[in-house]
Amino acid sequence: MPSTTVATPTITPPRVRASAAVRTYRYLRLSLVGLVLLLLGCVWLERLTGLEANKHLGSISAYYYTPARSVFVGALVAIGISLAAIVGRRGFEDSALNIAGMLAPVVAFVPTPRGDGGAPCDPDRKCSVPTEFVPSVVNNVWGLVGLGLLALGLGAVTILRRPETSRGTRIGFVAAALIWLAFLGWFTLARDSFLGGAHFGAAVPLFGLITGVAYVNARRATQRRDAAPGAEPTREAKSYRAIYGAVAGVMAVTFAVAVVLVIVDQFFGGGTPTEWVLWVEVVLLVAFAVFWVTQTFDYWADGLPEEA
Repeated sequence: MPSTTVATPTITPPRVRASAAVRTYRYLRLSLVGLVLLLLGCVWLERLTGLEANKHLGSISAYYYTPARSVFVGALVAIGISLAAIVGRRGFEDSALNIAGMLAPVVAFVPTPRGDGGAPCDPDRKCSVPTEFVPSVVNNVWGLVGLGLLALGLGAVTILRRPETSRGTRIGFVAAALIWLAFLGWFTLARDSFLGGAHFGAAVPLFGLITGVAYVNARRATQRRDAAPGAEPTREAKSYRAIYGAVAGVMAVTFAVAVVLVIVDQFFGGGTPTEWVLWVEVVLLVAFAVFWVTQTFDYWADGLPEEA
């Protein structure tokens, strides 16, 4: 009777699976950098080679109304998904990344206000999303609201099934739910106000949250590399702390400068948009990219923070 050989199923060792997860996080973080470069590159291409009217727009967000629109919307949506997918430290960092991921698509779907017909904002005229763009904004925001509800439902189930979930994570989930409710109420009850202010209402806290995440990483950079409690931080630890700290500092200072310029512009400059907004956005996007490059190499071997 001929012998038969039973094939032994191949089992992937845990080490290989972990390695694949680590590589996935590397690529995910680097993809954020690529998206920022893609967005900046398309905007600058339009400034250099586009219509004369598009060469001196006052903000990156204003390029929604140019041939760079597809990249602007697509890049911000992809950034939002990536931020939500990346797991940070339990508590503030992970919650901040999730909420930032919720806000990024709002920045993409609700364009910066302009006058009807595409005219620049004028203090003597209504300044909001041009009429011809409103149907697409409404459609996209309703879709985002539905997706947000599904995500919150999944988050609630996860928290209920994991009683060991930290208090900080629970607070972050409640904050995300309240933000979702706030934007839903704003969108349904005050549509004109939403169209005029949701872009900035999402963009400002988005960068504020990333600033906070960079600050947390600056504080934790030395702890994970110290040889022993109380030991002098290594040169590598000091370098990462310095870079994270610089990113958080640059973003915080840029916010402060922007607030001062807004006050000066509104009360002393006539209220018309100027190109300083564009340079504020460029600085914030470059700092955002530097942060993700730094964290990619910081967790090159680990993939995730130990506390995640």
